[in-house]
Amino acid sequence: MMRELDAEKEALVARLQKEYPLLGRIASLNTYLSHYSADSGRYANPLEHYVDTYFRFVDFTDPGYNELSWTYEAGRSFTNNLVRQFDGPALARIVLDQTDRWPAGSRARFLARSGALAALLPAKHPATAAVADRLVEEYATIYPGPTAVLQRQSDALRSFIVGATAPDFTGLTPDGDSLRLASLRGQYVLLDFWASWCGPCRRENPNVVRMYKKYKAQGFEILGVSLDDRRERWLQAIEADELGWLHVSDLKGWRSDFAQLYGVTSIPQTVLLNPDGKIVARNLRGAELERKLQEILGAR
Repeated sequence: MMRELDAEKEALVARLQKEYPLLGRIASLNTYLSHYSADSGRYANPLEHYVDTYFRFVDFTDPGYNELSWTYEAGRSFTNNLVRQFDGPALARIVLDQTDRWPAGSRARFLARSGALAALLPAKHPATAAVADRLVEEYATIYPGPTAVLQRQSDALRSFIVGATAPDFTGLTPDGDSLRLASLRGQYVLLDFWASWCGPCRRENPNVVRMYKKYKAQGFEILGVSLDDRRERWLQAIEADELGWLHVSDLKGWRSDFAQLYGVTSIPQTVLLNPDGKIVARNLRGAELERKLQEILGAR
């Protein structure tokens, strides 16, 4: 019965493509045949069949897909069904291979790949960074506005992926000097997002001070990133709590560029980086922070 239904769908798509090209394109992006119609033994499982045949009716040389919103929706639908099935490298490879079937630099490829990112971003899937990087690399000069937005979104997501390189930034210190995060490579670095007005942050500070004194000589550094908007309160809190590590702030409060870059929506919040600038852990505080530092630095 499934094979009979698939045959009817295939015939209908062919007719629409011939007699009503616009409807034919839409149908081609929304018609998927069941694995029951596949050649016996060709696919190991329905998932493999899905990946290989989802776009089987699409004519990738047809420029009509460049102006079709369904090209975007098809990329999103295709990817959304795979986000829980594959890890980062595997899904990135699948998405890129399938969307690469549209011509390089075409609007259709941009739409399909953007649709895929629309499925990956909310899921915080590890494949997001690789797909976004390829899209930005290819389309930054063609569509600068949309690619800039996608770059910011994917950069924020990277900060949630253990093993990913932490997004770099440069901020002003209390002395007015510029400090770049990448300049701290070679040490374990704790990014500590806090503010003078944040009660939980201030209560956590004595524990962080204790950890800093204990492990500073063993290659441990802290970069406090303040979400203050008043310079004097920021400096007073640093002095009062005896926070003897590095500090930066753009004094924009919750609109802080650094907080947005790291997807910070509540504080205190921390991100621990290894000497290569890669993310080791996120949101460690109290006993959890102490255990992690003991694990990585205690034997030094």
